[in-house]
Amino acid sequence: MTDAEAAATGRETWIDLWRTVGGSAASECDFRQLRHHTKNVLQQILLRLEHAHELKLTLRGSALLADLQRRILLSAQISDALFGVTRAPAPMSERLRTLSESTLRMLADATQVIRLDVTVEGDCPEALRQSVLRVAHEFVGNAVKHGMHARITGWITVHLVTGSDGRTSLVVSDDGWGFRGEPDAGDGLRIADDLAASAGGTIRLVRTNVTMAKLELPSPLDQRGFRDRRAGPEFGVTGKQE
Repeated sequence: MTDAEAAATGRETWIDLWRTVGGSAASECDFRQLRHHTKNVLQQILLRLEHAHELKLTLRGSALLADLQRRILLSAQISDALFGVTRAPAPMSERLRTLSESTLRMLADATQVIRLDVTVEGDCPEALRQSVLRVAHEFVGNAVKHGMHARITGWITVHLVTGSDGRTSLVVSDDGWGFRGEPDAGDGLRIADDLAASAGGTIRLVRTNVTMAKLELPSPLDQRGFRDRRAGPEFGVTGKQE
């Protein structure tokens, strides 16, 4: 079994099952259980695809099986890049690149040629990395699903910068169609906004000749500007995104 297949099967080694304590223990346990359940489901899907012998008899069926297996394994890679619980987390630059590449490959059509550029400057504080990765997942997903919908070629850039003061910004840009539809934010942006708010940060979505989604987070050591924004989103959105 390959590493990617093992990641999709839910075979995880927990070094210290009782390390999590305090008020967050229940929520973290719920989250781990949901992830474990999802991996178990993916494992069963992979097993059934492997035994779908009738589909392997035709070129279209064989191609469909290969594509489904590829996307399932990419989903496992995304999960590991986001949460890093199956092994020691990789450096932030590697996790961000793996996450962005896997999200792009999982959501894009096989016929699309989309160039991805990921850059990291500075050392993102450990306390902010989880928020940054989870917001990046939503931003890149939106860029692929909406900006690159029905496009043959295009580009997406992911740029993470942390200054000497610990302030961190993430910018995901694309040259796609841009956001359209109702003047409302979909689930993806609302999740990103909640994640930003939990760390005292903000998100913005701007459309000019390109679409730019930006996350700004204060230093974890300086929470003087922190305010609870959960009463209502403040990000600038002029079209529906999910």
